Amino acid sequence: MPNRALLLALSLGAFSIGTDSFVINGLLERIAADLDVTESSAGQLVSVFALVYALSAPVLAAITGTLRRKQLLLVAMVAFVAANALGAVAPNYAVLMMSRLVAALGAGLYIPCGMAITVGITPERRRGRAIALVAGGMSAATALGVPIGTLVGTVGSWRTTLVLVAALAALAVVVLAVALPQVPTPPAVTVRERLGVATHPGVLVALLSNSLACAGVFSVFTYIAPLTTTTTEVDSSGVSAYLLVWGVAAVLGSAVGGRAADAFGGQRAYLAATAVLFGGLLALTMLTLLEPSGSAVNRALFGLALAVISIACWALPTAQNHRIAGLDSPAPTVALSLNSSSSYLGAAVGGAAGGLALRDGSMTGLMLTGSAITLLALLVLAATARLLRSGAPVIAEDTPASRTDLPSAD
Repeated sequence: MPNRALLLALSLGAFSIGTDSFVINGLLERIAADLDVTESSAGQLVSVFALVYALSAPVLAAITGTLRRKQLLLVAMVAFVAANALGAVAPNYAVLMMSRLVAALGAGLYIPCGMAITVGITPERRRGRAIALVAGGMSAATALGVPIGTLVGTVGSWRTTLVLVAALAALAVVVLAVALPQVPTPPAVTVRERLGVATHPGVLVALLSNSLACAGVFSVFTYIAPLTTTTTEVDSSGVSAYLLVWGVAAVLGSAVGGRAADAFGGQRAYLAATAVLFGGLLALTMLTLLEPSGSAVNRALFGLALAVISIACWALPTAQNHRIAGLDSPAPTVALSLNSSSSYLGAAVGGAAGGLALRDGSMTGLMLTGSAITLLALLVLAATARLLRSGAPVIAEDTPASRTDLPSAD
């Protein structure tokens, strides 16, 4: 590959964004105590980040479509660094919330731009591996960045974690500023054109069911720290250990999702993963109801259920890409680029729903909310199976839309 160090720098930027997206989940209790807000309010920091990312990514991609890629990438990452630095010194909840909003805007601009640059600097025969290397930064963030960031926040402070994220992103900025060449600016795709693809019946149903499935899991995962400490009675370092279980299982889930999609098709793989996700959430709900908290059996079963949920959750993106690519839509590559937004939209909705369920402090209510939303996703999948049957994909590789959105960030 040309300049592997450059691709690693792009991956480091994705790693810092992936860590920043979800590390707050493991630090909710500390943030809430430090800023004198409820854990439900602290959870909205995750929801706002996800919502702003989901809504801004396609809009920013359209607005900035004619700008030079290198300068755009650097501006996005500098904004991300500044936002995390501001969050690290935030004197109150309002300032921290504002910093999360700015960080989400930077992330929503960086990921699609970074993927487009990866395509632009890599020969076609090596492009798939290059994209996998850069996108691997997001997966590595789940497996390593989030548990390590949570541990750093436990030993030191949640502010230290944000400083670490900002430092990693700043290192990526320096390397990219020095080594990244100018790449051709791809033809722009307007917001209206993107919305036109999103309203295709099959694509719309696929995005809706994906948002619901993500909402189900993130209504619970957003509040993983209080859920873990209440159910298992471990301390903050124990939460980090459970997050490591989640991360390792996420890597396995990505591999399982890919193999299942190839073997059985994207729709069947997605349906199976969602069913397993529902089963895992339901099992965790029963655990909170029946098993005495803090026992050895309780802790073991909690870790097992968490691993099953993570495997199912991270099998979804690969299956989602596979089934959308098989739809008879006018521009599958544009549809693929909307996956990330649908996932983050689901995370935002799930975080908000979980926050409402958690207002009375009931972990069982939190789990029931996640299970109910995931069941709704299953019902939508069953009711719309005909729309999601694979057809002959119409991939117009010559069109500007295709070339612009080939590297999906999902």
